[in-house]
Amino acid sequence: MERIFDAPRGHVFAVWIDLKLIPEWWGDGTVVEEMDVRPGGTHRFRTGFGVVEGEFREVDAPERLVQTFQNHLQTLEFEDLGDWTKLTQTMRFATTEERDTTMQYGVEEGAKGGFARGRAAAATIGDTMSTATRTDTSLNRRER
Repeated sequence: MERIFDAPRGHVFAVWIDLKLIPEWWGDGTVVEEMDVRPGGTHRFRTGFGVVEGEFREVDAPERLVQTFQNHLQTLEFEDLGDWTKLTQTMRFATTEERDTTMQYGVEEGAKGGFARGRAAAATIGDTMSTATRTDTSLNRRER
């Protein structure tokens, strides 16, 4: 899946890792319970549909994130287009059945809505971006 954002790459990348921005674009009352953005770090969100969790495999800010995400591996590539950013999201599943089951839950439609909210969140970034995100993504975690 590809999307173009009217925002610089660093802003779009921040939407995926900033504790304050994630609930804005995930919606449905999402609460970030854990977020340790570094290889081997984990993420855990509580949503209106249940818990979503996974592990970061690669973090190359602001170019690339690779993470496990429930039952698949998700790669996010952020291409710098000046004041614009192209985001390419790839999902890899172990089996065709896992892919089909995930798609039946409306993942594609949910992603489209999330991208629209993410676009709005990226537009608000500037001085509101958390200090942890701007300086060291490994600090970007919430205490339990």
